[in-house]
Parts: sequence; structure tokens; C-alpha cells
Amino acid sequence: MNIVKLLKYSLYLLIMILVVFFFITIYMYFFSKQPAAEISYSIAVPLCIFIVSLLYAKSVHERGLIRGIEIWIVYFALVLLMKVIFSYPGEISIVRQLLYLPVAIVGGILGVNTKLKIPKR
Repeated sequence: MNIVKLLKYSLYLLIMILVVFFFITIYMYFFSKQPAAEISYSIAVPLCIFIVSLLYAKSVHERGLIRGIEIWIVYFALVLLMKVIFSYPGEISIVRQLLYLPVAIVGGILGVNTKLKIPKR
């Protein structure tokens, strides 16, 4: 386990989620009054987890299953930490968080198994 790369890609995950939520919020506030557009919030987190676990596993080049689980563990720890820090009174949906685990695992497996295609000159 390369802790430096894990922390680097965990920071990427946090920044990516915040940026995506910011743009969705701006879009919803100024341009869309439809309640059906709120589904994009529930799609944003698994998509960000998938992309980050794919990139992390691609940079490490080994054990995609474990790399996906590592990214998910960091995400889940951040969610729990935010609940404690901000004293959020609501419950965290454990089922929803566990559904993000296969997404992270698939991203990690695909990241390890994709090869960089370098054009030959």
C-alpha cells in the first residue's frame, strides 16, 4: 500500500465531489426548477468514486480490488467524520454507502486492467 498515493487520490476524490456538487447546485439554482434534476446529486458521488478508484488503481498497477476498497474506505471515513464534526442529526444510509463499494471495486479492477496505448513512431 502506497499511503502517499492513497492520500493524493483521496484528496482528488474530495475535491472532485465538491466541484461536481458546486456545479450541480449552481445549475439547479439558476437554470433548472425541475425536481427531477435532483437525481444528479445521487449519481455524482458514485461517478466520482468510480473515476478516482480507476485513476488510483491505474497509477499503482496492482490489485485493483484492494485499491477500490481502499478508496471506498477513505470515502466512508470522510462521511463519518463529517457527520461527527458537523453534528448531523440524521442517519447515514449504510445501504447506500455499501452500494458504492462495488462501484469503487469495479473502478479499481478496470483501472488495473486498462493499458496505456503509446503510439509507436
